[in-house]
Amino acid sequence: MEASTAEQRKNVEGIERQNLNVKSFLKIVHSYIEPETLTPDILHEFVEKIVVHALGKSSGHRTQQVNIHYNFVGEIELSCEIAKRETA
Repeated sequence: MEASTAEQRKNVEGIERQNLNVKSFLKIVHSYIEPETLTPDILHEFVEKIVVHALGKSSGHRTQQVNIHYNFVGEIELSCEIAKRETA
């Protein structure tokens, strides 16, 4: 029981931390509802880091993976959205 209670507390703390991070990210989003231009300041507020992987070649096509890690929420998986746009 004690081990289970401690584990549940740890889970709740993690969820609360995640909730705070999402709220912080949304606060930034709401401050830039319709920006006219993308400025370095806006980029720095949203993006923690950008990871550019080595160039790959598959089936005669050049590909390059780029991962964007956002502040407070981490990396958002967009590959399925990009694949939909490429095939549409």
